[in-house]
Amino acid sequence: MTTLHYQEGQDVRLGDSIRWGSDARGVVVVMIAEQTALPGCVAAEWAYLHRGCMIEVSASGLFQYDAEALAQDEDLVLLARAT
Repeated sequence: MTTLHYQEGQDVRLGDSIRWGSDARGVVVVMIAEQTALPGCVAAEWAYLHRGCMIEVSASGLFQYDAEALAQDEDLVLLARAT
């Protein structure tokens, strides 16, 4: 299983609050390989993707990111960890 990292090097964790671009906000809602999800999401729905995570961006909906895309996306920034 590949550990997911943001472009700045921090590990991606379930529940992370992120900024996408200049003002869009989102949350990591599913860790696909680990088959874990926040309440209200079903990890098994995304199992066919095998890797990465699902991020729900308030203005745009759900996006799947794999390890390579996460590590290269300068517009995706960790704002806060889930408490």
